[in-house]
Amino acid sequence: MTQEATHTSSWAPGTATIGAPSYALVDDVLTRAPLVLAPSTGVAQAATAMTSAGLGCAAVPIGGGFAVLTDADIRAWVAVGCPSSADAASLARCAAPVVRLGTSATAALIGLLDADVEHVVVIDDDGALRGLISARDLVVSPTTSSASLHEQLRRASSVGELRRRAQRLPVVMRDATRRGLPASQVTAVHSSLLDTLVRRTIELVVARTADLDTSRFTWLALGSGGRREAVPSSDLDAAVVLDDGLSTDEVEAYRAAVADVVVELRSMGLASDEHGANPSHRLFSRTASQWRDGAREWLSDPSQAQGAVPSKGTVLVSLLVDGRPVVGDPEAPSVREAFHELRTHPAAMRLLLHQALVTRARLPSGWDVLRGRGGSFDVKAHALTPIVHLARWSALSAGSPALGTVDRLRATAGTVVLPQVEASTLVEIFELLQRLRLRHQLEQLDAGEAATDVVVIDKLSPIDRSVIRQAVREVAAVQRRAANLLAAAPAALAEIAP
Repeated sequence: MTQEATHTSSWAPGTATIGAPSYALVDDVLTRAPLVLAPSTGVAQAATAMTSAGLGCAAVPIGGGFAVLTDADIRAWVAVGCPSSADAASLARCAAPVVRLGTSATAALIGLLDADVEHVVVIDDDGALRGLISARDLVVSPTTSSASLHEQLRRASSVGELRRRAQRLPVVMRDATRRGLPASQVTAVHSSLLDTLVRRTIELVVARTADLDTSRFTWLALGSGGRREAVPSSDLDAAVVLDDGLSTDEVEAYRAAVADVVVELRSMGLASDEHGANPSHRLFSRTASQWRDGAREWLSDPSQAQGAVPSKGTVLVSLLVDGRPVVGDPEAPSVREAFHELRTHPAAMRLLLHQALVTRARLPSGWDVLRGRGGSFDVKAHALTPIVHLARWSALSAGSPALGTVDRLRATAGTVVLPQVEASTLVEIFELLQRLRLRHQLEQLDAGEAATDVVVIDKLSPIDRSVIRQAVREVAAVQRRAANLLAAAPAALAEIAP
């Protein structure tokens, strides 16, 4: 098999550096050495040790890692009359998020929000425990204001209070951007806060009807929300998987509640596209078996992967493979099975490859980078979306479970279709363009305008115009190489299929 020569990138790393970041590291938040308890430590002994150390938690070595035991865990254990002879290993919370020294405090916060736990474990480069950071530690840190908002959203007692709290979302995003946090982390924090807002809204709406239970359905964040890349202009793309055991009347009751959730979220600034992935529409609100049947229907039609415009089936597949559970059990067999085929079926891979190649990165006609002429430029449609599509297809083809675009690019770097140099270039381009997009949208919000992805060429600095031009050319070159490889040697692509 003869491969086309790997594209030699002319991308200049660091083209748009922004100065020294001012965000905090976990090193700055750690204030005390951790208390470590042996797994066999009794409950009473553990409580005494915490009291003596003046700490509300302790690390328990379990299975090569660390779990966290809190005084609240002990109180809850005793309150329900459980025996005091239990040991620390049986009470400690497992699977605590782990970060290394040098990690930003915001990244630690993302781990807490995603895992919905109270502590994160901090280790050094040798894997040695260096400390535990709590949600409270991050709340009082001046550079992690998002933790405070997260707590306020999570504890809101009414939809009205949520609506007021949600007005601070742009403030938190602006602060993180100003402090120099990487764009992928800024959007991850924003997406996590949106998750908390959605989760609490669902809880409040479902509580209005006694017969409804959040354990009977799963709410999936789709699109940019599912990838944790939401920005102020992002629509609320979502889908709902209903329990197969629900009766017809119960299904309709849950759909009505979901529609109420969408209305409440719209009042908080989270708009759903009436023609897009709207969970109040039946297309995106189905039982698990209906989702499985729908997936097979989309994948059985070979005409879906033809033409210059992505088909309905292609769009649905690309949305759903980015799905991430926000409410419900992500490990429920019905949820896993409903979407497993979309992530592994050869037809799905063909649909996603077709989408990655036909959605081309391009500059507007009449572009004049020196004089700033060329009208307007859609940063998302003409530059970022092609990267997202390439990353999605390459990651799923390689069997990677990664969801974020940057994570997907890094996970598949060095494969046949995505050499290491090209993957690194796409990562840097994605971060730079996302940061430019964020800055543009925050400026629009400050001016009282709606956030959009369209920038006016003559309002960009010469450096930004040059970055966009070079970035688009690099992305287009990667797409051309993938298309040429497919045309010359289709078997090369089959080599990385799962």
